[in-house]
Amino acid sequence: MTRVVASAPGKLILFGEYAVLRGGPAIVLAIGRRARVQVTRGVADNLVTAPEICERNVPFEIDDAGKVRWLGADPAATGRLGLLGEIIGKFWPGVPVYIETDTSALHEDGIKMGFGSSAALTVAASAALSGEKPELGTLIEIHRAAQDGRGSGFDVAASLHGGVLMFRSEPLETTPLALPPGLHLRCVWTGHAASTSGFLRGLDALGPRQSALTALIDSAEKQVMSLGDTAASWVAAVQNFAIDLHNFACQTSLPVYAGGHAEVAEIAARHGVAYKPSGAGGGDLGVAVSADSAAMDQFTRDLRAVSLQVFEPGLDPRGLVLE
Repeated sequence: MTRVVASAPGKLILFGEYAVLRGGPAIVLAIGRRARVQVTRGVADNLVTAPEICERNVPFEIDDAGKVRWLGADPAATGRLGLLGEIIGKFWPGVPVYIETDTSALHEDGIKMGFGSSAALTVAASAALSGEKPELGTLIEIHRAAQDGRGSGFDVAASLHGGVLMFRSEPLETTPLALPPGLHLRCVWTGHAASTSGFLRGLDALGPRQSALTALIDSAEKQVMSLGDTAASWVAAVQNFAIDLHNFACQTSLPVYAGGHAEVAEIAARHGVAYKPSGAGGGDLGVAVSADSAAMDQFTRDLRAVSLQVFEPGLDPRGLVLE
């Protein structure tokens, strides 16, 4: 038997959400929490163990068209295994494999936290099955196929490349950046999970309110151009985009600041800390930045006093690792 192990980090979007879905830029960070996948060849039958996706081991078959058929899985489990099915269909090596996935670092008490666990799984599983580093465009296509064709791919890019990136989907572009010295960054877990796919469907239904999205794209472009080599320039960019994101939410009736974000933003404002949802919003994660360590410390204490989790995500410069 031979084994290949691959791991890939999760992501945190600093700013550019929603805008990035229509060709605008986004700034995204790879964080120090990783998905891990082990693929063993030389086994008797195809089998998947994916505890964060499905409670039991699931055998599978692959037809002549490369489509995966899950054996003995109920419809709900089959739906949750859809992404793995897309990955296996693309990279199955032609011999039986035992696939073991671990995305627990990107969950909290079994709940997805919004760190891009599906993107990290896409990158790690594709590499473990193929035994090499896949192309970004291919990975994005696989990830989108499991999301009804939605998603920009910024989370996949962060998991593949690591570090800090300026990402753009149209045309596909990744530019490595560096966080400036003196920038204090924290994640806030609201305690409420959110459905990114539901928010993306809401975006599709904007209709005549497309002007709000155009304004947000313009804001993302402006904030990326404003980034300099000082912490103050990055804080200002996050704060300015946060204001425009809030306006976008009001104009479109998308509940971006629901799920606890509005309350956290009020606390952040009292301390002069820039805060916004990180991703689609409605719960999951928020991101806070400041050039003032004392202000960030007080903000952190105030949130912990009301039982909210605040932590430094840690920057992962490595991206995909094949062991």
